[in-house]
Amino acid sequence: MKHIPFLFLLLTIFAIPWENAVVLPGLGTIVRPIGILAFLLTAVLVIRNGTFRELAPIHYALLAFIVWSGLSMIWTVDAELTLIRIKTYAQLFVMVWLIWELVRTNAQMNIVLQAYVLGAWVAVGSTVSNFLSSDQVTYGRYSAEGFDPNDLGVMLALGIPIAWYLFMKQKNWLFRLFNAAYLAMAMWTISLTASRTAFVVGMVGLLYVAATFGHLTNKMKILLVCMLAVGVTYGIQSVPADSLERIATIGEDVGAGDLNGRREFWMAGLDMIEEQPLLGIGAGAYPRAMEVMIDTRDLSHNTLLAVLAETGVIGLLLFLGMIVLFLYTASKTTYLEAALFISLLAVWLLATMFLTWEMRKPTWLLFGLIALESAKWQVRPVLSTIRPIHLVKE
Repeated sequence: MKHIPFLFLLLTIFAIPWENAVVLPGLGTIVRPIGILAFLLTAVLVIRNGTFRELAPIHYALLAFIVWSGLSMIWTVDAELTLIRIKTYAQLFVMVWLIWELVRTNAQMNIVLQAYVLGAWVAVGSTVSNFLSSDQVTYGRYSAEGFDPNDLGVMLALGIPIAWYLFMKQKNWLFRLFNAAYLAMAMWTISLTASRTAFVVGMVGLLYVAATFGHLTNKMKILLVCMLAVGVTYGIQSVPADSLERIATIGEDVGAGDLNGRREFWMAGLDMIEEQPLLGIGAGAYPRAMEVMIDTRDLSHNTLLAVLAETGVIGLLLFLGMIVLFLYTASKTTYLEAALFISLLAVWLLATMFLTWEMRKPTWLLFGLIALESAKWQVRPVLSTIRPIHLVKE
């Protein structure tokens, strides 16, 4: 019985990188029904066993932010959007809890990470298929079915440190080759999306490779360097010139300060903050407030700006407190794990300077994985009515 909920958790995480390709009428993306089944099965398991793992401080930090976002229903400028956001946060926290409740060993943790990389491979395949059939999202840009190229590119970039970590940890040569190949295919696919944000954060993700390269044998280093040289040569030749030209304009866009039209959205956010600095305009209400201000309905394209504008200074402090706690938790683990999660946080933080990702599943998956790491070192009081369950080191 205990293996079935874990299997559905794996399916949920596996589907995240390609969820938009399958949308079910009345249910949403494929992740939702799988996640609901995972939750129901886990709830049955907890009730049947009569025990559950006590939440860690990092979970209470997440809950504090969710509760504050919920309180913004009192003063929001758009109750409908705020209610949707609260429901989204609640569902995302359920995913964090499922990871906490079901993943008990390092081996299970690695399986969860592998599930994400496998899902990212599906997204790579979908993007390559669209590229081969010349099915462009916009001129010179390709993406997986149903995805914005920027969002897809960042999801693939998050998979780069994970795939390399698995390559370092696994002994099976087939899986090692599979994960090593992901690095090259992910960067090549990111180039097809022509997402400048994703390309930069993908390079940041590769810094994890550089930071841990010394752990390899000399023969493995030589082999990987040769593979990298071949991959880069082929990649440059095979990526469309239009895609490469767009990526090459990173410096121009940053220098101009416009960043593909985002400046107008950011200025609208600053106006919202000026009007409601302490409490914000209400969780999820940014598009409505922007529509009133500049007659354009869109997201902020900056996560911290969105959090500050929507939930005020209090919400931002809660959110930043979470990030600090994540960094502290990551730093307390062994070198490979610490470098992995700090790399993932670096990729995420840089990407969220240009994307609105506080309510996205990859964000909360990362939160859940880092929260899980805290079980390896944290000593927590356990209620007398609850049997303590600790993450077991291999």
